[in-house]
Amino acid sequence: MIGTVRTMSTLDALVSQRRVAADLNQRVSDAAKETSTGMKSDVFRALGLRASEALALRAGMARNEAFITSNEMLEKRLELTALTLRQARDTAQGFLDIAVSNVAEPTQTAGELQRAAQLALDRLTSQLNATFRGVPLFAGTNSGQLPLQQWGAAHPVTGLSPQDVLTSTIGAGLVDEADATAKVARLADIFSSDPGVFPEEERFERSFFNGTPRLSGAGTPEPRVTARIDEATVLVHGVQVNDPAMTDLLRGLSMFAAMDVTQISDPEAYRVWAGAAVSALSSGVSGAIETEARLGSQQLTVSQTLTMQRDRHTLFNSQVLTLEGVDPYESATRLTQLQTQLEATYAVTARLSRLSFLNFM
Repeated sequence: MIGTVRTMSTLDALVSQRRVAADLNQRVSDAAKETSTGMKSDVFRALGLRASEALALRAGMARNEAFITSNEMLEKRLELTALTLRQARDTAQGFLDIAVSNVAEPTQTAGELQRAAQLALDRLTSQLNATFRGVPLFAGTNSGQLPLQQWGAAHPVTGLSPQDVLTSTIGAGLVDEADATAKVARLADIFSSDPGVFPEEERFERSFFNGTPRLSGAGTPEPRVTARIDEATVLVHGVQVNDPAMTDLLRGLSMFAAMDVTQISDPEAYRVWAGAAVSALSSGVSGAIETEARLGSQQLTVSQTLTMQRDRHTLFNSQVLTLEGVDPYESATRLTQLQTQLEATYAVTARLSRLSFLNFM
């Protein structure tokens, strides 16, 4: 019987060993990566048909993380809004405490009411023009500029300042009770931006306010600021300077800031004017408290949603680790074995590279 023996040249053996060494080197690199990161180096190769499950988990995790980021920012915005609103209410309440004693007739503090009202109005304007990350808090969806005009600053479009509108409405002063009553009613219409107010430049939403109107030209409510806080929930949030509570505060302060009430000679006219101004302030303070309560409810909703999303993030992490993670003991053991094999392969390769026909002559 005649047999054949296949032989391999030294060069072929050397090339083969180098291929083995390269393969082992790649496997050692993958094992080292898995040992250091705790994750599979090639997830799709390792998972096979379950790779689609990992992709779905990763996509869900990314969406959840995006909601967490946006809701954390919304939480800070609402917190600043609530803080600013509380400060604005305190400003109005501080002045109201002085003014309330002068409702029926002027007392010894009446002579200071105009200056105090102007200072409170300036402070309130600054507070309601607060911004968060460069975006006004109380302007609504039209956030390109600060919502409230300064008391003596002319509006860039109408050319009238809030002070101009009040001065025009009051005219030469309050003659009697009927005159005071008519002018109080006129101011109520102006600050509510009633369509019947002419010229329309005197309306609050024209010369006082630069944000989103409450109603469109067709008389339908304009959209409020919203935020999608999860897949199924859109939260309508925020406060606007043209909300009734805010306009009441501004109307009451403006009525005192526009004139020295001690100069009203008719007692009945004085009572009508001072009474209406104090009533507007009281209504505004009460409305601000209700608005703060509503903001608190919105803050609670966002906080609860964030808690749920953070818990979901932990769950996503656990599921991803179950699919893509590796056993640290197993990966370390495999790395040691591969390193041993690679060292042996290098040793054989080195010996082969030194072989020569001359070594056997």
